[in-house]
Formats: sequence, structure tokens, C-alpha cells
Amino acid sequence: LILMLKFVILVPEKLDSTTTTTTTLSTITTTISTLTTTTTATTTSTTTTTTSSITSTSTITTARHSGWSNTGNMTEIRMEHTASLLQNGKVLVTAGFYDDTHLNSSELYDPLTGSWTSTGSMNQGRDGHTASLLSNGKVLVTGGIGEQDYLNHAELYNPSTETWTVTNSMKDKRNFAAACLLADGNVLVTGGFNGDTILDSVEVYDPSTEIWTTTGYMAEARDGHTASLLPNGKVLVAGGFSRHTFQNTAELYHPSTKTWTTTDSMKDRRDYHTATVLTNGNVLVTGGSYGGITQNSAELYDYSTETWKTVGTMNNARHNHQAVLLNDGKVLVTGGSNGSRALHTAELYDPSTELWTTIGNMNNARDYHTACLLTDGNVLVAGGSGDSTDLNTAELYSPSIRTSITINKMNNIQDNHEISH
Repeated sequence: LILMLKFVILVPEKLDSTTTTTTTLSTITTTISTLTTTTTATTTSTTTTTTSSITSTSTITTARHSGWSNTGNMTEIRMEHTASLLQNGKVLVTAGFYDDTHLNSSELYDPLTGSWTSTGSMNQGRDGHTASLLSNGKVLVTGGIGEQDYLNHAELYNPSTETWTVTNSMKDKRNFAAACLLADGNVLVTGGFNGDTILDSVEVYDPSTEIWTTTGYMAEARDGHTASLLPNGKVLVAGGFSRHTFQNTAELYHPSTKTWTTTDSMKDRRDYHTATVLTNGNVLVTGGSYGGITQNSAELYDYSTETWKTVGTMNNARHNHQAVLLNDGKVLVTGGSNGSRALHTAELYDPSTELWTTIGNMNNARDYHTACLLTDGNVLVAGGSGDSTDLNTAELYSPSIRTSITINKMNNIQDNHEISH
């Protein structure tokens, strides 16, 4: 009896260095049917099919390393300005301060070209103001300080016409107030300094009527504070400077009742800090200053339990910095001042580990700048005050992105052969 078996095994082509290939050869089973013999001289042939399976798994991985790169310069040098991501993907930068002038200019950054173009001028020059993107795509700018006085003046930018129009003024003049877009599309503006005193008053702007309404008073007057919209629709206001002291207190605004209630206080007193709402709805507060001391501490507010906890310390103490939530859920903190100079440094907070990691330095040291997440996941940092001069430079942070595509392919190979006797 002679068995002649022939097998064919396909070998995948060599892949490039970025491709990882694993090949699994399944067990090859050969079944030979029972041979039938007779007493006569007869040759019996039995056909046997052998099947082998090769599964090839190819994982193609591409990576983009994180880092900073310069992009086009703004048309004007500015600090204490604002930056708003518009619905069309462009970034609107408004006003600010430079060379003893409160600017009324505004400009647009186009991520597709990396260039800036001037857009309509505001009706009032200002810095230390707020800017809120409304649900209708317009941008509401409020308050700040102008050439002659602190401002209650407000105006609207229309991206479709690239023009500014005056809207109704706030009840109070406010500089370094905090504004927050509510779930119903209205805008809550809190506290600030009116030139004489720090305010505890609060008002709400209704875009449909363009009317301001006073809505209660905070438990503490404050400026240099933060206001953050929580997933439950409430607004968390934290820190700032009051009429006599730096604050570690926090309070909640309830839009349904238009009332304020106190909540757990932060561990540290701070103003000119940042507050970032994480993907799980909790709020990360970083840095700030207290009595001339710049903080490197960070705290996390759990909105479900209404309590604070410390989450490590940043690698650099900083105030007047910026913090941006990235698409991967991490928080990028940039620049600021350590109390004596502007900073180049930047770092990342990872909510999954509650750890801080330094990343590459920015190309320019800066505080009083802006940082804005773009639709492509990059972060645009613009303007501010540098080591020795105010800036019109802008740069992009590109997060490290790793993508993988896995391809599974099975090749079934059949081989027919004969066994003769």
C-alpha cells in the first residue's frame, strides 16, 4: 500500500516594519476511506480530500507622535483675550490688551490653512471679558475693562456675516467674571469686579429675547473664579478672590429654581486657576494663586457626592494658565506664570491613573493666553504675555495618536489525491 499525500501551504508576503504578522496553521487531518477488496484481480481507487486552513492575522499600526509646532501668527499682539471654537471649525479670537490699548479687533484662525484673517471689529475695545458660544452659532461677549471704565456692555458676533452687533447690556459692570452656557441655551454670568468692589451678583442672558435677568446672589463675592456646567444641569462655581480673602469655597447654581446652595470647599484657596469638566462629569481644578503663592495642587470635584479630593500635584506651579480636555479624556495644561516668569512648560493629567506627566515645552513661554481644542483633536494656543514681550504667535499641540487595523484572512486549501492498490 502506497500513500501519496501532497500539501500546499501558502506563505504570506513579507510586510513592512509597521506590520505585525502571526500565522496559525490548523491541524491537518487526513481521512482515508476503507478499501474494498475482492477475490478477483481488481484495482480499487479511493479519492481522499485533505483540507488545511491557514489563518493570517495582520495588524497594521500607525502612530503620530505628540508635540508642538508653530502655526501662523495672529494679525495683532494680544493678551487677556478670548478664543471660541465656532461651529464651522474656525476659531474666533476677540479683543485683549496690548501696548496700553484695550483692543476691539477680532480675527479668525482657519485650521485648514493654518492662517489668520481679520474679521469685523467689536463696538467696544476690552480685555478681561467673557465669550460664550451660543446654540445658534453666535458668540456672546460680555464685560471686561475698556479705555474709560469697567464694562457692562455686551455684543454678538455672527459668523455667517462676520459682523458684530450690540445687544442689551448687563445690569452690572464686570471684569474677570465667569460665564457658563446653561443646558437651556441661556448664559449665566457670575461675579467679577466693577471697579469699586467684587460682586456676588449673578445674571442670565436669554439669546431668544436678548434680555438680562438678575438671578439671585452667590454666597460669596468673587472674581478670578471658575464656573462649570455639570451633567445634572447645575453650575459649579469655585474659588476666586472675595472682598477680603482668597477663596476655597464652592457653590452650586440650580437653574430650575434659580437659587444657590453651598457645597463642599476645596482643600486649597486659589484664584486664576482652571476648571475642566471631565468625560465622566467630574471637575478637575488646577493651580491658581493664593496670597502671592502660586499653587501646583490639583483637586477633583465629584458631582454625584458633591465632595473634593486631591489628585496629585502638577510638575509646575502655575496661575493664569490654560487647561483643555483632549479627545482621549486627558487634560492638557499649558503655560501660565509661576509668580516670577511666564512658563514654557506643559503637562497632561490622566484621569484613569490620576497622575501628571510632563510633555514637550511650548515654543514660547506664555501666560494670559488662550488654548482651544480644534475639531481635528489638535489644540491651538495663541497670544499671551511671554518672557519679555507680549505675543502674537500661535502654536499647535498634536496629541499622540495610535491607530490599529486588524485584518483576519483564512485560506482553505483542498488537495485531492488518490490511493491505489
